[in-house]
Amino acid sequence: MRRKTFDVLFETQVGMTALVKQPCLWRSGFYYTLSVGLFSGVVTNSWLLQEPLEVRLGIVAVMIIMCGTALAMYGFLLHGILETFGALAGDAKGLICLLGYTTLPFLVLTPGALLAGKMGFDGIFLLAGVTLVGCLWMLYLLVRSLEVVYIIDFTRAAATVLFSLLLLYIVLVLPWQVGLNLLLRHL
Repeated sequence: MRRKTFDVLFETQVGMTALVKQPCLWRSGFYYTLSVGLFSGVVTNSWLLQEPLEVRLGIVAVMIIMCGTALAMYGFLLHGILETFGALAGDAKGLICLLGYTTLPFLVLTPGALLAGKMGFDGIFLLAGVTLVGCLWMLYLLVRSLEVVYIIDFTRAAATVLFSLLLLYIVLVLPWQVGLNLLLRHL
């Protein structure tokens, strides 16, 4: 487990290539649950100490389910975008298998989240920084997994990821932002 995690995180080309050659959906789900569960568990246990344990575990479970569903849907969106662009060599199942491994940076960054929780309210900036580093690392792993599954170059994979993030912003964030701006102007 340690060697595979190291390969995915630090020798990404080798790690992703080895993973795409074997079916790994259940292991991918395990790594995803471990990464997101530990990171969000540390954050909720540090910041919500007043709440009962059931509430904190419920928050972690709901977060894992919601993020897992969003990650799977995002994988199918990427697959559709790449099929539209003419990259027909990849398969959606291989991409979904690799998406669980793209959350491994959060497992590595869990001690940073623990330190942020121990710092109290001042640790919110550290937590934001750790989360930002995790998201950027995750996007890098996502670009590398697109390279392996669809056999395309880094530039095309990065452009596809940026385009997909722009699409998600237009569909999910922009309507709320415009609506909120209109509401605030009328108040």
